Amino acid sequence: MKRPSSMKSWIIIAVLIVVALIVYYSFFNNTNSADSTLQAQSSENVIGADTLSLLNQIQSLKIDKSFFQTAEYLSLMDYTVQIPAVNIGRMNPFAPLASVSRPATSSPIRR
Repeated sequence: MKRPSSMKSWIIIAVLIVVALIVYYSFFNNTNSADSTLQAQSSENVIGADTLSLLNQIQSLKIDKSFFQTAEYLSLMDYTVQIPAVNIGRMNPFAPLASVSRPATSSPIRR
């Protein structure tokens, strides 16, 4: 059986190795950072162009309002049911109930 301090030192060493690997990977993996920056900017430009194209399509839409004057539309009935407002719950759900009385404890509990 290993001592706790020995186990603790192994855990610290393992954490340090993981941190060192992460630092090594992040430091030496950024060889093409300029290329990745240019690719990100070009993809943002493409996304911006797509957004502008969609915006222009939306602005050029013409809605035919004559549909709202047809007999079929005007014959539609509204079957909405009004739900009355009711008080649900209590103002303070953690407050003690008024109808519940607390049990009287005249003698201490013995174990």
